[in-house]
Amino acid sequence: MTTGRRAVSPRSTVTLKGVPESVSVARSRVRELLGEGHPASDDVVLLVSEVVTNSVLHSGSGEGGEVAMTVAVGSAAVLVEVCDAGSGASAPHVRNDPEAEGGRGMFLVDLLADSWGIQDDAPEGSRTLWFEIGF
Repeated sequence: MTTGRRAVSPRSTVTLKGVPESVSVARSRVRELLGEGHPASDDVVLLVSEVVTNSVLHSGSGEGGEVAMTVAVGSAAVLVEVCDAGSGASAPHVRNDPEAEGGRGMFLVDLLADSWGIQDDAPEGSRTLWFEIGF
């Protein structure tokens, strides 16, 4: 994990409901923003799917809350930020358990992203997970 983010723009933000169906909406939105044939599209779409799923399943945004996804497309990188209500019970972490049926989302983020990080906003209780993929 790297803690620095490159500045990329323009940014587009979409607010999603904290329900499983929002994962496909997030993937579609990213495909639309990147356009056909973008060199980072496959990796960005896969990681968006993983981190939005984590927000819906493991944060206080689940069961109908809100998840905000911001995508910034630059000339050399795509930056994605996913903000949810956070969770007092756990934080996103890399887990590589070959016997597990799930739980590999952050492993994929760590593997495919050039950098990623987590920012907790203590007063609001929200959490933002961001990742950046260069191309």
